[in-house]
Amino acid sequence: MSVGKSIVWSSKASFLLATIGIAVGLGNIWRFPYVVGSNGGAAFVMVYILTLLLFAAPIMVAELMIGRQGQKDPFSTMRVLREKFSANPAWQLIGWLSLLIPFIALAYYSVVAGWTVDYTAKSALNSFAGIDGESSKSMFQALAGSPIKSTGLFLGFLLLSMFIISKGLKDGLEKCVKYLMPMLFVILILLVVYAAIAGDFAKGFSYLFSPDLSKINADVVLAAMGQAFFSLGVGAGSVMAYGGYLSKDISIPKSVITVAFADTLVALLAGMAIFPFVFAYGLEPASGPGLIFETLPVAFGQLPGGQFIGLLFFFLLAGAALTTALSMLECLVRFIIEQYHLSRGRATIYIGSATAVLGLGAALSFNTLSNFTPLAFFDAFAGKTLFDIMDYLVANIMIPFNALLIVLFCSWVMPHNTVKREFSASPSRWFAPWLTTMRFIAPVGVIAILIIGL
Repeated sequence: MSVGKSIVWSSKASFLLATIGIAVGLGNIWRFPYVVGSNGGAAFVMVYILTLLLFAAPIMVAELMIGRQGQKDPFSTMRVLREKFSANPAWQLIGWLSLLIPFIALAYYSVVAGWTVDYTAKSALNSFAGIDGESSKSMFQALAGSPIKSTGLFLGFLLLSMFIISKGLKDGLEKCVKYLMPMLFVILILLVVYAAIAGDFAKGFSYLFSPDLSKINADVVLAAMGQAFFSLGVGAGSVMAYGGYLSKDISIPKSVITVAFADTLVALLAGMAIFPFVFAYGLEPASGPGLIFETLPVAFGQLPGGQFIGLLFFFLLAGAALTTALSMLECLVRFIIEQYHLSRGRATIYIGSATAVLGLGAALSFNTLSNFTPLAFFDAFAGKTLFDIMDYLVANIMIPFNALLIVLFCSWVMPHNTVKREFSASPSRWFAPWLTTMRFIAPVGVIAILIIGL
């Protein structure tokens, strides 16, 4: 369906499912539980929800506004809006960052996504039966440490993403999220029900929802803000790209509330599905990034029906990774289509090939290039591999900085009446509080994330 020459989502439901797909990814199911475990449990959860509502969700509104105003890829959108509002050419940096971030992120994100595919297969083959902590750790190290396996899985996942995106907005992206997102929600609820039966659900629930306020400190607050940004995908380009397909009759604030609610619900359900098993089997909730790939398989290996539960869990993880990867790839492919007037198929091949080259460095960072630390002469990058450098630059510097620019451009550069019309077609009592947040509160929070991240 199109309006004039602009391509738009075929329905509001398609837009919401796709945008939820940006948010519901490895950030919710892989990253959220281990960040909760490393930052005080329920105290972190409480601060996370507050910061998501106060900072991340309002910024997502701004990013969708900019995208809908331009109706193009992020780079072209910023060029159009700069000219339309007579803005300084320096604001084009938003467009550049909104392409560079998904390009780098897709490269290393697909490496982790490839691991989820491998663990889905391992679950199907009952590879976790009877393993202990050391065996589980060795299993993961054997996977990441194999250049052939790690690279093959990465390329396979990337090729699948390319195939879906090459089919177009309606037949590729929309069709995928239409079936995959509801399926992921059903699987997650089934896992929570099983955790309530077979795990220590009372302890897991308490860990998530009974906060010890004494554990709240500056580090917890900043970690919560960073997770909220990472989870919703603000500042990364994909939200703006999806806003470019958004018709004028869809309310942006209401849509963001729906997305934020779904994102938070998935993160909490993931915690409720994971922590009961962690406590039931005496595992360590603060085991960091290895919680999913090294700690949980021990529980799945001991659970009654653990093979099936592990299969569901890692399929869920792989599916969530796919929806987020598609959003990043779509952002880049649309840029090539509009900038160079290529077919979608050719644009997908070009972007996918470039991503594969960059991603090889990330995939080999755990094996062949594990000792290659090219920026070690900077203290902030000491000991960091190519994978670590990509992750650090994207999560700690580029996303917060781009989010800050988006906040300032939307609230101070775009005309007040334009912003007000984009916020709501009819007068809204929420516009003034939102604009105040954008102008005076959100910039302070984002700058704090940037300073600490550095």
